[in-house]
Formats: sequence, C-alpha cells, structure tokens
Amino acid sequence: MSEQSTIPCGLCGRAFSRDALTRHHTLPRSEGGTSDDIELLCSPCHSMVHTTYTNGTLAGQYASLTQLRQAPELQKYIRWVRKQPTTRRPRHARRRKKL
Repeated sequence: MSEQSTIPCGLCGRAFSRDALTRHHTLPRSEGGTSDDIELLCSPCHSMVHTTYTNGTLAGQYASLTQLRQAPELQKYIRWVRKQPTTRRPRHARRRKKL
C-alpha cells in the first residue's frame, strides 16, 4: 500500500492530500485571472477568504498568497485554524458586508 503524499495548504500550512485541496485564483477570474494564478488552499481557508473579501478587494489588495497571509482580517482565523485537526470543517458566518 503506497502512502499518499501530503501538500500544505497555502494559507494555514496544514497538510492535506492533493485531492482535499481547492484551487484558489489569486487574481479572480472575474478580474482577469488565468489558470497561472492558482494556489492550493484547504476548503475551510478558501471559504474564509471568499466570505471575508470581494473579488475586487482580492484583486486590488491581496493578489498574492503572501499578501493574503498578512491580511489583518485573517490573522486571528489563521492562528486558530492551524491548531485544528484537518478533519474539522468549520462553518463561517456570512459577513454583513464583505471587505
């Protein structure tokens, strides 16, 4: 039986199998992004990013994974999610207004 390799989530750094990660367009497709602008994120992190920011904000302020990791609105979430088991699937409340 071969072991499946793990890949870290681009945002939280937790290790997942390749098929458990989602494709995040760092420059949203609606803002002109292409398949070259893709990073792999776990589903909870990907959901949190799109719950927090509009595509316009992602394109204008957080068009790279490094910028997204340093986003002040995500700092508390990233610290929290890094401590969670990879099997946990948190739900994110809808924001009244995305940033």
